Amino acid sequence: MSTATSPVATLAAATLPAVVPIDKAGWRAAADSVGRNRSPLLRKRHATVLAVHVCSLAQALGARLVGLYSPIGAEADTRDLANALLVAGYQLAYPRLLPDGSALQMVPCAGPSALVRRPRARLLEPSGMACDPADLDLIVVPTVALSTDGTRLGRGGGHYDRYLPKMRAETGTVAAVAAGCVWPWQPQLAHDVRLRWACTENGLFVIG
Repeated sequence: MSTATSPVATLAAATLPAVVPIDKAGWRAAADSVGRNRSPLLRKRHATVLAVHVCSLAQALGARLVGLYSPIGAEADTRDLANALLVAGYQLAYPRLLPDGSALQMVPCAGPSALVRRPRARLLEPSGMACDPADLDLIVVPTVALSTDGTRLGRGGGHYDRYLPKMRAETGTVAAVAAGCVWPWQPQLAHDVRLRWACTENGLFVIG
């Protein structure tokens, strides 16, 4: 495994799907298949790796406010990470969509137990006032697939692609992604955001 302060490994691309997708929808479907087939043991390992390495990264960056997310479906579980950060004294923020779903905000929150279900949706969201994007020191981003240069494929809403550029340039950005979904996915467009670190079940990797 690599660490944030002394990386010793390169983020490796995974084996391509048997039928290589030709568009983002195809890559998302392939990633969903990988996620569904991950064993409970592998999911737990990923959650533990996130908790250990992102806490170390937060310390290395001198972070105060850390953005997380509440997982949906096969997304990497961040609850162990949230608890570890809270014990270490960090403040947390979670994403919330505007009522019309057009944009994402990050809202300071006491942790997973304080999240409430969004009406008519699977999302668990925080309540309260949103923070300024510049207040975030580190953010962990749910990632469907990731290229080895850090370009993120999300679920298609574009919410993080629009939000992340509003943060400070030095804010740490971490892709939470399955190792089996590190692919040279295409097409990559100008608005697709590149992240600075990737955390798979195999460790934390500095990108680029």
